[in-house]
Amino acid sequence: MDLQFPADPALLPHATPGGVCFIFDANPGTRSVALSGTFNSWVGDACMLERVSATRWQATLPIPAGRHLYKFVIDGTDWIADPANPWISEDGQNNSCLTVDASGAVLMRQHGLSAAAPGPLHARAALASPDWLRDGVIYQLSVPAFGGDFDGVRAKLPYLAELGADILWIMPFHPAGIEGRRGTLGDPYAVRDFDAIDPALGDAVALRALVDAAHARGLRVIMDWTLNRSSVDHPFTRTHPHWYTRRADGGIYYAVPNRDEFAGFDFTDRTLRRTLIDSMRGWLERFGFDGLRFDDSDITPGDFLDEIRADLAALRPDIALISQSYDEFHHLAACDLTYEGGTREMLRRCAEGVADNAAFARYWNESTYSFPRGALRMRWLEDKEQGRASAFLGRAAHRPAAAVLLAMDGVPHILMGQEFDEPTWTGWQVLFEPYRLDWNAFDGGLYAHYQALIGLRRQHPVLRTGATAFVDALPPGAIGFTRGDAGESITVLANLSPREVTFDAAPAHVQPLYASGWQGDGATLAPYGWMIGMPDA
Repeated sequence: MDLQFPADPALLPHATPGGVCFIFDANPGTRSVALSGTFNSWVGDACMLERVSATRWQATLPIPAGRHLYKFVIDGTDWIADPANPWISEDGQNNSCLTVDASGAVLMRQHGLSAAAPGPLHARAALASPDWLRDGVIYQLSVPAFGGDFDGVRAKLPYLAELGADILWIMPFHPAGIEGRRGTLGDPYAVRDFDAIDPALGDAVALRALVDAAHARGLRVIMDWTLNRSSVDHPFTRTHPHWYTRRADGGIYYAVPNRDEFAGFDFTDRTLRRTLIDSMRGWLERFGFDGLRFDDSDITPGDFLDEIRADLAALRPDIALISQSYDEFHHLAACDLTYEGGTREMLRRCAEGVADNAAFARYWNESTYSFPRGALRMRWLEDKEQGRASAFLGRAAHRPAAAVLLAMDGVPHILMGQEFDEPTWTGWQVLFEPYRLDWNAFDGGLYAHYQALIGLRRQHPVLRTGATAFVDALPPGAIGFTRGDAGESITVLANLSPREVTFDAAPAHVQPLYASGWQGDGATLAPYGWMIGMPDA
């Protein structure tokens, strides 16, 4: 996220012989401090800090290259962000961040990054991604929740085509684990067989028919892949136990706490890597998937991601790989798209009056120019691990927030039901029981809003690829920016507040393409209004 306060460099994580040094200043009565993060699978007691004074605790840990999230664990119970580090994760889970480059240097996000003063990684070009991904709008769905089975989803493809989404992301459809199962159906991300289909959803013929029908409508199809683990009762745990992480007594386990239904892979085994890649290839070859989305890729070795990319791109040169991470290094050789959840949080802050357009612009600049040049980010208001946008932002602010999201750079993501304000989704845990979207709650006005925004994005390439420039000196609650290139410029204004706002600094003579509550004569927007427009000819 945007940097919340000036940092004391002496207290920040920093490179030192042996790795990265972490420092924590605790209350005098503190009994223990541990370091937990993506670098040790979030184990709460894997790295204990040493008390070096009455209040200071310290530890040095070797950390691989890439973005890492972490917290301190105080007295074994309190998990807190690093109070000395102003860089908080974009995932909505209040984790502290740091990035380590290949030389071992620690790259902390800096204030003031911009096109004129980019971060060190921006000098490196991101992996070239296919145009269909860059130009697309992603729609993520669960087969049983959205359509019941493959045939039910296929029957709803006209709905998605009318909405305008052109990339269909299908959540896991493998058989789920039984041992340690949570709920009646279990976690769909606890995969019991990577090469099989859950028979409750249909068979291979039905899946192929779904993919073919999507392709016939111009939709690309992404398969969700659980990357770093299987269910604890996967046959591999019996036939190849050496492919898994194991305790000192030899027992298989998953290092992430409170995930007893999972068994974690040990990717030092080359045969395991080859087996998983071959399985991925099989799905691409048999069913024609256009890409894969990797779950929990932030705790998967980067060199394995690079291997996957090299192998699958040889099979499908226009493949797209989506990484569930915020890792700058994933863009260099492995993945086309990483997550970008900070836009959602900044929109909430603007709606609540605790941030303004200048803060939004600072966040955009700092997050854009700290990444490799040309890196594609997946922007979202809803994610499977979060609740509904209307609950997070406020129902009234949802529409102007969607206008901002669909006009921004990157690749927009929509979670099933987001487009009609479906009320029952609270997170992917609802899938542990029989669950269907509540189509009776359909908000046709919101659906039409998303439809119009996606249509504008498709009609005007500048909304997909144009340069972004933020408007200066906007009133509280307002967001404003332009998307432009040599041939076209579009202005985007949104009011996330319950008050009318006036845009004194807004570009003059704008002809609205799509607006609500806009009064051009006075350059005002009604509460929760928006305006997307072009200069008069």
